[in-house]
Amino acid sequence: MMEFIGTQLGNYHILKRLGHGGFADVYLGEHVYLKTQAAIKILHTQIAQEEIDSFRNEALVIAHLIHPNIIRVLDFGVDEATPFLVMEYAPGGTLRQQVLKGSRLAPTTFMPYVRQVAAALQYAHEQKLIHRDVKPQNMLLAQHGEVKLSDFGIALIEQNSQSQQTEEAVIGTIAYMSPEQLQGKARPASDQYSLAIVIYEWLTGNRPFVGSSVELITQHLTAPPPPIDERALNIPHAFTEVLFKALAKDPHDRFPSVQAFANALEQTVGSGETITNTVATPRTPAFGNEEVRTNNVSTTQLPAGARFQQSASTEFQPPASTEFQPQTATPKFISDKRTRSIVTKTKPVVKKAAGCARGVVVALIILPLLLCAGGFAGYAYLNNRNPPSQATAIAKDFMNAVRARNYEQAYNDLGASVDGHDAFIKEAQSEDRCYGPVASYSETNTSAPNGSQVHNYTINRTHLSKPYHLHLTLSKDFWGNWHVTDYNSDIATGNPACS
Repeated sequence: MMEFIGTQLGNYHILKRLGHGGFADVYLGEHVYLKTQAAIKILHTQIAQEEIDSFRNEALVIAHLIHPNIIRVLDFGVDEATPFLVMEYAPGGTLRQQVLKGSRLAPTTFMPYVRQVAAALQYAHEQKLIHRDVKPQNMLLAQHGEVKLSDFGIALIEQNSQSQQTEEAVIGTIAYMSPEQLQGKARPASDQYSLAIVIYEWLTGNRPFVGSSVELITQHLTAPPPPIDERALNIPHAFTEVLFKALAKDPHDRFPSVQAFANALEQTVGSGETITNTVATPRTPAFGNEEVRTNNVSTTQLPAGARFQQSASTEFQPPASTEFQPQTATPKFISDKRTRSIVTKTKPVVKKAAGCARGVVVALIILPLLLCAGGFAGYAYLNNRNPPSQATAIAKDFMNAVRARNYEQAYNDLGASVDGHDAFIKEAQSEDRCYGPVASYSETNTSAPNGSQVHNYTINRTHLSKPYHLHLTLSKDFWGNWHVTDYNSDIATGNPACS
């Protein structure tokens, strides 16, 4: 990894490193003339000469985002094919640093954060820009404690600077990514979903979905978020309803805007004591821009008479013509009370026995058919529930990890296709030292007759005179989840051995 401390980028002298991320490193810089401080974000990617104009255009779009809750982009440039952005410096650090993993916050504590982040996102969406990477690490605290959202469009710049990638390249942090973004179809509602994941984490101390990259992708696409213990967390049910609406798998089922989502949350928190008695309607409520529709039922507001009348009106009244009415007339014709007892008690038993026998026969015939049909339907569901785009997302995540030198993540993505954690990490680090970091790559993918997805990469490294090839084969297991089943590289072919 190139060290920038003590060097100069543009008009800024690099003082120290503030943070490290998958896409970029952030340094504290000082203007050589004005002596003002700024955050210098240096992207890990390198861009070709013909891509510089595209980078500048994207940076210009971000630089024109002017909002009190958005970190300003002050300048940008390219130094020896490495792009960098000069950004407003927030000395308070990130909300990830302030709210450690596992910590729980009350809604009244984190709602000011939500309000400010939602305002920033709403403004960006109105400017036709999607953040794509909403997470606590990108929420910064300014000098006076206000929250400022950073990295607007950084993911998009990263994507566009890799011209070899497909248009549906998956960008962002998987733990907070929406299902549609995992499939390369990010939209404003994707940022709403990511913000809802952050709120879930603040509220419960854990993100709703955890695991490896493959497991995270599967859960985002198919699994509902775990239920929240409202009583233990002392939150109204309406709050949970609003949060889970924003976590809907289908973006059309979420709120019409991120501001509407924040407004709905705010209303449940600020409605006072009566919210604890809120009973949600059986159907998912249709939330408007600034309200949450619920049925507020309080036992102190219902008169006793009204409750009694409601109970009486719903009491079961047998209809006039029932099976039992003819029996009330039989005493006039049957004088033997014993005979009447036999008649009235035996006939229903005979009917019941006959009905049971028929039911057993029908069950013995139908039950195996139902089990077979259910088995075939279950297998078809498991086999088809995860589309090939999930395999593409796994492959993209692996290549992004390799490019960022995040070999732990790369190893997790490969799973059982490689043997030995330590051996893999050592080999990857050795190749990195010998051949240099990944400078660029191109991709092609095909579908095998057995349904497997084959991703072929042509990779250029900074210290290699010619590219090499890497192949990933992904297949589904019995449960319909994609896994890397074969991984091979020809980096040693035609290149000097790496010791």
